[in-house]
Amino acid sequence: MPTPFQHLVYAQEILADPDLPLNLKAHLEEHLCAFYLGATAADVQTLTGQPRVDTHFYHLADVGVVRPGEVFLATYPQLAYPRHLRPAHAAFISGYLVHLLWDELWAAQIFLPFYVEAPQWPARDQRNLHHNAVRTLLDRQAETRLRAQPCLGECIRAVAPHGWLPFVVDDALARWRDWLVIQLEDPTRVETGAVFAGRMGVSVAEFEEVITQVAQGRYLAPPPGLDAALAAFELSAYTASRHLLRQYWG
Repeated sequence: MPTPFQHLVYAQEILADPDLPLNLKAHLEEHLCAFYLGATAADVQTLTGQPRVDTHFYHLADVGVVRPGEVFLATYPQLAYPRHLRPAHAAFISGYLVHLLWDELWAAQIFLPFYVEAPQWPARDQRNLHHNAVRTLLDRQAETRLRAQPCLGECIRAVAPHGWLPFVVDDALARWRDWLVIQLEDPTRVETGAVFAGRMGVSVAEFEEVITQVAQGRYLAPPPGLDAALAAFELSAYTASRHLLRQYWG
Protein backbone atom coordinates (compact mmCIF):
# COMPACT_ATOMS: atom_id res chain seq x y z
CA MET A 1 0.00 0.00 0.00
CA PRO A 2 1.21 3.61 -0.32
CA THR A 3 3.88 4.71 2.14
CA PRO A 4 3.43 7.60 4.63
CA PHE A 5 5.36 9.97 2.33
CA GLN A 6 3.08 9.01 -0.55
CA HIS A 7 0.02 9.58 1.62
CA LEU A 8 1.28 13.07 2.51
CA VAL A 9 1.69 13.98 -1.16
CA TYR A 10 -1.76 12.57 -1.96
CA ALA A 11 -3.25 14.63 0.89
CA GLN A 12 -1.67 17.78 -0.53
CA GLU A 13 -2.96 17.01 -4.01
CA ILE A 14 -6.48 16.45 -2.68
CA LEU A 15 -6.48 19.92 -1.12
CA ALA A 16 -5.21 21.39 -4.40
CA ASP A 17 -8.07 19.78 -6.34
CA PRO A 18 -10.15 22.61 -7.87
CA ASP A 19 -13.28 20.43 -7.66
CA LEU A 20 -13.08 20.11 -3.87
CA PRO A 21 -15.90 22.25 -2.39
CA LEU A 22 -14.48 25.57 -1.25
CA ASN A 23 -16.00 25.46 2.25
CA LEU A 24 -14.57 21.99 2.84
CA LYS A 25 -11.21 23.02 1.44
CA ALA A 26 -11.16 26.05 3.74
CA HIS A 27 -11.90 23.94 6.82
CA LEU A 28 -9.23 21.36 6.04
CA GLU A 29 -6.66 24.03 5.23
CA GLU A 30 -7.41 25.77 8.51
CA HIS A 31 -6.42 22.54 10.25
CA LEU A 32 -3.93 21.43 7.64
CA CYS A 33 -1.42 19.80 9.96
CA ALA A 34 -4.07 17.63 11.62
CA PHE A 35 -5.32 16.56 8.19
CA TYR A 36 -1.78 15.60 7.17
CA LEU A 37 -1.19 13.59 10.33
CA GLY A 38 -4.51 11.82 9.86
CA ALA A 39 -3.55 10.95 6.29
CA THR A 40 -0.62 8.89 7.62
CA ALA A 41 -1.91 7.74 11.01
CA ALA A 42 -3.46 4.41 9.99
CA ASP A 43 0.10 3.09 9.66
CA VAL A 44 0.68 3.63 13.39
CA GLN A 45 0.43 -0.14 13.80
CA THR A 46 4.06 -0.36 12.64
CA LEU A 47 4.94 1.18 16.03
CA THR A 48 2.19 -0.27 18.23
CA GLY A 49 2.36 -3.83 16.90
CA GLN A 50 -1.41 -3.98 16.43
CA PRO A 51 -2.78 -6.28 13.73
CA ARG A 52 -3.16 -4.26 10.53
CA VAL A 53 -6.89 -4.95 10.42
CA ASP A 54 -7.26 -3.06 13.72
CA THR A 55 -6.14 0.19 12.10
CA HIS A 56 -7.14 -0.40 8.45
CA PHE A 57 -10.46 -2.21 8.94
CA TYR A 58 -10.19 -4.77 6.16
CA HIS A 59 -8.50 -8.01 5.18
CA LEU A 60 -7.22 -8.53 1.64
CA ALA A 61 -9.97 -11.10 1.15
CA ASP A 62 -12.51 -8.32 1.84
CA VAL A 63 -11.29 -5.98 -0.93
CA GLY A 64 -14.15 -5.14 -3.25
CA VAL A 65 -16.70 -6.37 -0.71
CA VAL A 66 -16.01 -4.35 2.45
CA ARG A 67 -15.41 -0.59 2.48
CA PRO A 68 -12.89 0.05 5.26
CA GLY A 69 -13.97 3.65 5.82
CA GLU A 70 -17.55 2.54 6.37
CA VAL A 71 -16.41 -0.19 8.77
CA PHE A 72 -14.28 2.36 10.64
CA LEU A 73 -17.19 4.76 11.15
CA ALA A 74 -19.67 1.99 11.93
CA THR A 75 -17.28 0.60 14.56
CA TYR A 76 -16.70 4.03 16.10
CA PRO A 77 -19.91 5.99 15.37
CA GLN A 78 -18.76 8.84 17.62
CA LEU A 79 -16.37 9.76 14.78
CA ALA A 80 -18.99 9.67 12.02
CA TYR A 81 -20.24 13.24 12.42
CA PRO A 82 -17.44 15.74 11.82
CA ARG A 83 -19.45 18.73 13.03
CA HIS A 84 -19.77 17.03 16.43
CA LEU A 85 -15.98 16.87 16.74
CA ARG A 86 -13.50 19.60 17.52
CA PRO A 87 -12.32 21.14 14.23
CA ALA A 88 -8.78 19.74 14.30
CA HIS A 89 -10.11 16.31 15.27
CA ALA A 90 -12.55 16.38 12.35
CA ALA A 91 -9.72 17.29 9.95
CA PHE A 92 -7.62 14.43 11.35
CA ILE A 93 -10.44 11.90 10.84
CA SER A 94 -10.95 13.25 7.31
CA GLY A 95 -7.31 12.47 6.58
CA TYR A 96 -7.62 9.04 8.18
CA LEU A 97 -10.59 8.18 5.95
CA VAL A 98 -8.66 9.29 2.88
CA HIS A 99 -5.77 7.03 3.91
CA LEU A 100 -8.10 4.02 4.20
CA LEU A 101 -9.54 4.76 0.77
CA TRP A 102 -6.17 5.01 -0.97
CA ASP A 103 -4.97 1.77 0.63
CA GLU A 104 -8.18 0.01 -0.38
CA LEU A 105 -7.86 1.17 -3.99
CA TRP A 106 -4.16 0.26 -4.13
CA ALA A 107 -5.05 -3.26 -3.01
CA ALA A 108 -7.87 -3.54 -5.56
CA GLN A 109 -6.11 -1.93 -8.54
CA ILE A 110 -2.41 -2.68 -8.00
CA PHE A 111 -1.51 -5.30 -5.41
CA LEU A 112 -4.14 -7.93 -6.12
CA PRO A 113 -4.19 -7.88 -9.95
CA PHE A 114 -0.48 -7.29 -10.54
CA TYR A 115 1.05 -9.22 -7.67
CA VAL A 116 -1.29 -11.66 -5.92
CA GLU A 117 -3.41 -12.84 -8.84
CA ALA A 118 -0.83 -12.50 -11.64
CA PRO A 119 0.43 -15.99 -12.59
CA GLN A 120 3.94 -15.22 -13.81
CA TRP A 121 5.73 -14.63 -10.49
CA PRO A 122 8.11 -17.55 -9.86
CA ALA A 123 7.78 -17.26 -6.08
CA ARG A 124 6.09 -15.14 -3.43
CA ASP A 125 9.47 -13.71 -2.36
CA GLN A 126 10.17 -12.28 -5.83
CA ARG A 127 6.65 -10.90 -6.00
CA ASN A 128 6.99 -9.14 -2.66
CA LEU A 129 10.46 -7.81 -3.49
CA HIS A 130 9.20 -6.24 -6.70
CA HIS A 131 6.08 -4.79 -5.05
CA ASN A 132 8.03 -3.24 -2.20
CA ALA A 133 10.71 -1.94 -4.56
CA VAL A 134 8.01 -0.13 -6.57
CA ARG A 135 6.59 1.28 -3.34
CA THR A 136 10.05 2.46 -2.27
CA LEU A 137 10.71 4.15 -5.61
CA LEU A 138 7.37 5.98 -5.35
CA ASP A 139 8.19 6.84 -1.74
CA ARG A 140 11.46 8.44 -2.85
CA GLN A 141 9.68 10.50 -5.48
CA ALA A 142 7.26 11.69 -2.80
CA GLU A 143 10.14 12.44 -0.44
CA THR A 144 11.74 14.70 -3.06
CA ARG A 145 8.53 16.72 -3.30
CA LEU A 146 8.12 16.95 0.47
CA ARG A 147 11.71 18.12 1.02
CA ALA A 148 10.86 21.24 -0.95
CA GLN A 149 8.57 22.21 1.95
CA PRO A 150 10.93 22.86 4.89
CA CYS A 151 8.12 23.81 7.30
CA LEU A 152 6.14 20.59 6.84
CA GLY A 153 7.79 18.77 9.72
CA GLU A 154 7.28 21.71 12.06
CA CYS A 155 3.61 21.83 10.99
CA ILE A 156 2.98 18.17 11.80
CA ARG A 157 5.00 18.29 15.04
CA ALA A 158 2.62 20.95 16.36
CA VAL A 159 -0.39 18.60 16.19
CA ALA A 160 -1.44 17.35 19.64
CA PRO A 161 -3.87 14.41 19.43
CA HIS A 162 -6.16 14.06 22.42
CA GLY A 163 -8.43 11.04 22.37
CA TRP A 164 -8.69 11.21 18.59
CA LEU A 165 -8.64 7.45 17.98
CA PRO A 166 -10.42 5.12 20.42
CA PHE A 167 -8.14 2.23 19.43
CA VAL A 168 -4.77 4.05 19.65
CA VAL A 169 -3.52 5.80 22.78
CA ASP A 170 -2.38 9.41 22.48
CA ASP A 171 1.22 8.50 23.33
CA ALA A 172 1.39 6.10 20.38
CA LEU A 173 0.03 8.72 17.98
CA ALA A 174 2.54 11.23 19.34
CA ARG A 175 5.37 8.74 18.82
CA TRP A 176 4.15 8.09 15.28
CA ARG A 177 4.01 11.86 14.65
CA ASP A 178 7.55 12.33 15.93
CA TRP A 179 8.89 9.33 13.96
CA LEU A 180 7.39 10.78 10.80
CA VAL A 181 8.73 14.28 11.47
CA ILE A 182 12.25 13.01 12.13
CA GLN A 183 12.28 11.43 8.67
CA LEU A 184 10.83 14.52 7.03
CA GLU A 185 13.50 16.72 8.57
CA ASP A 186 16.54 14.47 8.21
CA PRO A 187 17.04 12.49 4.97
CA THR A 188 19.56 10.23 6.69
CA ARG A 189 16.83 9.00 9.06
CA VAL A 190 14.39 7.78 6.37
CA GLU A 191 13.58 4.15 7.17
CA THR A 192 11.36 3.04 4.28
CA GLY A 193 13.90 0.71 2.69
CA ALA A 194 15.05 -0.69 6.01
CA VAL A 195 11.47 -1.34 7.17
CA PHE A 196 10.60 -3.22 3.98
CA ALA A 197 13.86 -5.18 4.04
CA GLY A 198 13.22 -6.22 7.64
CA ARG A 199 9.70 -7.40 6.86
CA MET A 200 10.97 -9.53 3.98
CA GLY A 201 13.94 -10.95 5.86
CA VAL A 202 16.62 -9.58 3.52
CA SER A 203 19.47 -7.17 4.13
CA VAL A 204 19.11 -3.51 3.26
CA ALA A 205 21.94 -3.91 0.73
CA GLU A 206 20.14 -6.80 -0.98
CA PHE A 207 16.91 -4.84 -1.13
CA GLU A 208 18.67 -1.76 -2.48
CA GLU A 209 20.06 -3.88 -5.31
CA VAL A 210 16.54 -5.06 -6.16
CA ILE A 211 15.31 -1.44 -6.10
CA THR A 212 18.05 -0.50 -8.58
CA GLN A 213 17.20 -3.42 -10.84
CA VAL A 214 13.47 -2.60 -10.78
CA ALA A 215 14.20 1.07 -11.56
CA GLN A 216 16.32 -0.02 -14.54
CA GLY A 217 13.87 -2.68 -15.71
CA ARG A 218 16.33 -5.52 -15.01
CA TYR A 219 14.34 -7.36 -12.34
CA LEU A 220 11.55 -9.85 -13.01
CA ALA A 221 8.93 -7.98 -15.03
CA PRO A 222 5.42 -7.58 -13.63
CA PRO A 223 2.40 -8.20 -15.85
CA PRO A 224 2.15 -5.63 -18.67
CA GLY A 225 0.29 -2.45 -17.85
CA LEU A 226 1.58 -1.71 -14.35
CA ASP A 227 2.70 1.85 -15.17
CA ALA A 228 -0.66 2.66 -16.74
CA ALA A 229 -2.45 1.10 -13.78
CA LEU A 230 -0.46 3.24 -11.33
CA ALA A 231 -1.49 6.40 -13.18
CA ALA A 232 -5.13 5.26 -13.36
CA PHE A 233 -5.04 4.39 -9.66
CA GLU A 234 -4.08 7.93 -8.71
CA LEU A 235 -6.75 9.51 -10.91
CA SER A 236 -9.49 7.25 -9.58
CA ALA A 237 -8.35 7.76 -5.99
CA TYR A 238 -8.45 11.56 -6.29
CA THR A 239 -12.00 11.38 -7.64
CA ALA A 240 -13.03 8.94 -4.93
CA SER A 241 -11.41 11.13 -2.25
CA ARG A 242 -13.53 14.12 -3.27
CA HIS A 243 -16.65 11.98 -3.09
CA LEU A 244 -15.65 10.51 0.28
CA LEU A 245 -14.98 13.91 1.87
CA ARG A 246 -18.22 15.37 0.53
CA GLN A 247 -20.12 12.37 1.88
CA TYR A 248 -18.39 12.50 5.28
CA TRP A 249 -19.15 16.20 5.67
CA GLY A 250 -22.68 15.85 4.34
